[in-house]
Amino acid sequence: MIGWMFDVDGVLCDTGCSITPEFQKWFIEWGQGKIIYLATGSQREKTIQQIGQEIVDMAVISFNCLGNSIWMYGKETRINQITLHQDELAWLQNIVNNSRCPSKTGFHIDLRPGSINFSTVGRNASVEQRLEYKQWDDIHQEREQIRLEFLKMFTRFDAFIGGNTSIDICLRGANKGQCRHLIPFPNPQERIFFFGDKCGPGQIDEPLVAACSYGQDRVFEVNGYQSTQDWLKKL
Repeated sequence: MIGWMFDVDGVLCDTGCSITPEFQKWFIEWGQGKIIYLATGSQREKTIQQIGQEIVDMAVISFNCLGNSIWMYGKETRINQITLHQDELAWLQNIVNNSRCPSKTGFHIDLRPGSINFSTVGRNASVEQRLEYKQWDDIHQEREQIRLEFLKMFTRFDAFIGGNTSIDICLRGANKGQCRHLIPFPNPQERIFFFGDKCGPGQIDEPLVAACSYGQDRVFEVNGYQSTQDWLKKL
């Protein structure tokens, strides 16, 4: 038996966008009778906004905020909660103040259940501003530099590149890899097929890829919902 695990942003919808009506309808039909899990860095409200209530409700377990906000049967369990110390908060704010990114839109530090989403451009950025930042970051590698400096400075955390504009921060070990370990499979022969778009070193899906590297699990790195759909049709 296969459990189908999906990241959301960049997998069931294009990065920073909502699911298309056509793919939403197709995916709902495809998912009938299947065991589906969601594993995303976003909060549940954002997940519903991006892919719709019906797909979210199809998930046996929805692992939000890197698996630190766990939803089953409409109820939430929170684990690995974070309180930022004053020096950590000040360090992040100083990074924002000194960033040379093209624009700063506010809401730079998003405190979530068990994780922190950080961006110098800010979560208030428009689609155009996010694209502008991504193109700038591809050249200047700001996020990777911030990530490495942050990990060196504050060793109690993990930090990963997520989406097109942000860094996702969690307590060490409280990353997406836990989503695989928390699935209550009674049969060791059951497998997970995971679909993610940020699977490389330092990226948000990397720990989950590592957790799926044993046994019969498989990982599919995709670059948008059309890539996901192509794989699902083949499989």
